Amino acid sequence: MTPVVVIMLVYFLLMFAIGYWAKSRIKSSKDFLVAGQTLGFFVMAIGTFSSIQSGFGMIGHTANTYSWGVQALVAAAFLVPLAFALSWFLLGSRLYRLARKYEVYSVPDVIRIRYPGKAAHVSMSVAMFVGSVAYMTAQVTATGVIVSLIFDTSVSTGAIIGSAVVAVYTVAGGMLAGAWTDFIQGLLMVGLSVGAFFVATGTVGGWGSMLTTISNYDLDFLRLDASQPLTYVYTFVLLAILGIAAQPQLITKFLMLRSSSELKWGALVAALAYGITTLFALGVGLSVRALTIQGRAPELENVDNTATWFLDNMVSPVFAGFVLAGLLAAIMSSSNSFIAIGASSLMRDLTGALGITVRNEVRWARFASVFVVACALVFTLYLSQVVFLLGALGFAAFAAAIFGPLALGLYWRRATGLATAVAISFGIVANLVTTALTSQEIITIPDYIEAGGFITVVGILIFIVVSVALPSRACADRFTEMHDMRSPTSTAAE
Repeated sequence: MTPVVVIMLVYFLLMFAIGYWAKSRIKSSKDFLVAGQTLGFFVMAIGTFSSIQSGFGMIGHTANTYSWGVQALVAAAFLVPLAFALSWFLLGSRLYRLARKYEVYSVPDVIRIRYPGKAAHVSMSVAMFVGSVAYMTAQVTATGVIVSLIFDTSVSTGAIIGSAVVAVYTVAGGMLAGAWTDFIQGLLMVGLSVGAFFVATGTVGGWGSMLTTISNYDLDFLRLDASQPLTYVYTFVLLAILGIAAQPQLITKFLMLRSSSELKWGALVAALAYGITTLFALGVGLSVRALTIQGRAPELENVDNTATWFLDNMVSPVFAGFVLAGLLAAIMSSSNSFIAIGASSLMRDLTGALGITVRNEVRWARFASVFVVACALVFTLYLSQVVFLLGALGFAAFAAAIFGPLALGLYWRRATGLATAVAISFGIVANLVTTALTSQEIITIPDYIEAGGFITVVGILIFIVVSVALPSRACADRFTEMHDMRSPTSTAAE
């Protein structure tokens, strides 16, 4: 076997071992869905950043850096980490207290507690399931590409292998396994990003030599306002900051903490770790651009191949194996979170909203986890023409659907369940329709607007307008009850 295959098999075995360990400790749905609320800040913070820094973050940002230049990374390296601080200080303590006062294991659970009635709870449960399958489909597709490179298989076979690995340890150990595999995967991503940066810049004579090569050819590659209009950058930054703060894989981690004191340093650790991983895209993206200028690399027709071309052609097989393991870790760290979130939304949240009692929740959570993976595989393998549409139901849709009802709703007494249902529906439909129409060239989004960021802002405004126009006394009373830190009343758990 080649060194790359050996490294990957060792990585898979480590994930299986964590899943087996976690399975022996799963006694209830609380253990399966929120890791028994036992996480310390360091495990939680590293796991949080790694579940956000997905395959898109590592591979996509590398491609954008190769294509756009330094501008592609400014938001990711310096501004996106602000989202961790926003989420920690805006949501952290309130979600932790809710998790201790009520039986709260998920984002739809928070909505159930905050807004009486079924509409908001059903809407968020459906959104979580649809969004989780959409995210998983994108991750399965990326997994197929990476695994196919490692094991020299087809992309379809790679998708099946990768999905099976992440499904086994997630189904076995739930979010307890997910939290600890995220932790290992996050540390791997940080280490390899630093290593890849120095190796990549070394291929063109070091950081200074690389910048000189690029600036002599095209100085715009090193400017912050060169490739994309600043208005596009601003809307993208807005989407990234509000979107990350509203991502369910991050929010759910606050429900897993063992103590409120664990919130103190988490934002700093998560932000620093995320920022460090952008070194991968910075080093590899710019070095491949410099290699192209020097004539040592071809002009890539598909910029998404930037990272894989570099690993295939410029580094040793052993180093490539470690880096590919890190890229796969980035993908899997997002995948396992969304398997558990999707399973919870289907098995616990949606059934609870519809008044259906589920017995033996752990068993059904495992069945639901398999179903989420199966749905993603079907879309990837047999309905590839709709994968790009599903991508629209991921990051931007969660940002538009969750930030208003959750982040504002936990602070604003006048927020209503009706506004929540409307905002969630708008977030999903608007992103889906916009992607479909632009892909068919029926409409054209101006170059100075990032559609996801614009839709996120409109979704928040819709939530505010509907809440003000159609107030609800029941929702206002529920807000007051939630912030009374005495024992919950029976109405709060309905």
